Amino acid sequence: MKTKETGLAALWLSYPLAALVAVAAGAGLFWPPAYAQETPVWAAEGTGGDAVNLVLIVPILLVSARLAQRGSVAARLVWMGTLIFLLYNFLVYAMAVHFNALFLVYCGVLGFSFYALVGSLPSLSPAEIASSYSPRAPVKTMAAAFFLIALAFAAQWLREIIPALLSGQAPKSVRDAGLLTSPVRVLDLAIVLPGFVITAIMLLRRKPVAFILAPALMVFAILMTLSVAGMIGALVLKGFATD
Repeated sequence: MKTKETGLAALWLSYPLAALVAVAAGAGLFWPPAYAQETPVWAAEGTGGDAVNLVLIVPILLVSARLAQRGSVAARLVWMGTLIFLLYNFLVYAMAVHFNALFLVYCGVLGFSFYALVGSLPSLSPAEIASSYSPRAPVKTMAAAFFLIALAFAAQWLREIIPALLSGQAPKSVRDAGLLTSPVRVLDLAIVLPGFVITAIMLLRRKPVAFILAPALMVFAILMTLSVAGMIGALVLKGFATD
């Protein structure tokens, strides 16, 4: 009973979290001081991500939380994937955007996302959730997709990083953004891409926890795709070349 109550309490954190995300996104879009200290490229990426956060992420967070409160396991997994997305993104906001009036908002989103995700874990039963899947669930297909995602992004980042290491200069993308290093590359190479590989291996071995991690990570991957699309759109609108 206590673990169930803890999970429900974690879901309630979604509402102040959504409000903070909306504040951060709205300020990034409509309050010029938010990115006044950033380079034009980094500011454009920020506004593109903010547009996606405001239009898509906030509604997805609220709807999935509400459906999860009504007992939907699928909604709970979508909600968890959304929290992973927010954790990832607001680590970047908190660490790679110059100190400004939104700093505590960034920290608030990061904190609420972390504790909502951690607080929800005790109420989940991996064995029960795994048993709800059909024997024909596309386990091998999902594992292959995760391996492909990890391989593709590792190759993309290393293609830029290795020549930079050999030349002794920071990668062009880092210099264009005016950063010390790339927080996205750090998170991907150190945590996210290994996480995809580990989850794929656990899926192939049919470990119960993989049936929680896999859908949550796929939601994260889909939301990241939408966020990157928003960033690319903002770069194009601002007249910056982009691949």
